[in-house]
Amino acid sequence: MFNGIKGVFIRVYNIEAATEKYLSILGGKLIQRHKFEDLGFDTSVIEFEDDSFIEIIAPIDASGPVQKALDKFGEGVHLVAMNNDDPSQTVASLRKMSIKLINDAGEDSPIAQQIFIHPKELNGMMALVAGTPVDEK
Repeated sequence: MFNGIKGVFIRVYNIEAATEKYLSILGGKLIQRHKFEDLGFDTSVIEFEDDSFIEIIAPIDASGPVQKALDKFGEGVHLVAMNNDDPSQTVASLRKMSIKLINDAGEDSPIAQQIFIHPKELNGMMALVAGTPVDEK
């Protein structure tokens, strides 16, 4: 069903300081800086030679989901984007397992947006399983 991790999203309070720290310690290449006003967060994307990435996210909206997660959990892993060869089949398999999904329109519906495994299914970790991460070019 899954064949690896595409990327990891890290929520932070200060995106500039975190971006500088991640680049200096982990390396990689900064490939994107963008504010997603509609989603309520600012982002830095650091890509590595194997095409995996770390996306650093910081809130720009005090009532948005990233700020709420920071208030509740503090800084840390926000979500993991999983690799799979067939997102539709992966979602169908997860449905058969009765896994709670976020943004799933239901059986026989095409994947029209990002679909996530609910954090309660994975000990507090949310996983992107279908749809592209917001940073995809």
